[in-house]
Amino acid sequence: MVINGVELKFALYNADGEETRKKYFDELKKMESVKAACPDGTEKEKTVYLCGRIREFFDQIFGQGTGEKVCGKENDLLLHLDAYDQIVSEQIRQNEKYNEIMSHLKGFRKAGK
Repeated sequence: MVINGVELKFALYNADGEETRKKYFDELKKMESVKAACPDGTEKEKTVYLCGRIREFFDQIFGQGTGEKVCGKENDLLLHLDAYDQIVSEQIRQNEKYNEIMSHLKGFRKAGK
C-alpha cells in the first residue's frame, strides 16, 4: 500500500509477513489508549504528542524513520491522522476480503458434501 507516496509492505495474510502483522496489532492496541495518555497542556502540546505517537506507530511496524517518511517532520495533525486512518482502513478492507472469501469457501465445502 502507498501512504503519502511511501510504499509500505502491508499484507496481513501473507505468511512471510507474520512479524509485521504482530507488530501492527500490538501497536494498534497501544493506540487505543493514546487519547487517554495525551498529556494535559496546550493544543500545540497535545498535537505534538499525537503526531509523535503516530510516527512511532509507523516506526514500530515498518522500521525506524518510516513515520517521518509517511507523515513528514512537521506536526500536521490532519496529515498524521489521515495516514493512520489509511492504514487502519486497509486493515479493515483486508479482513473483510478474507472473511468474504472464507465464507464462499465454506459454502463450496457444504455444497460438495
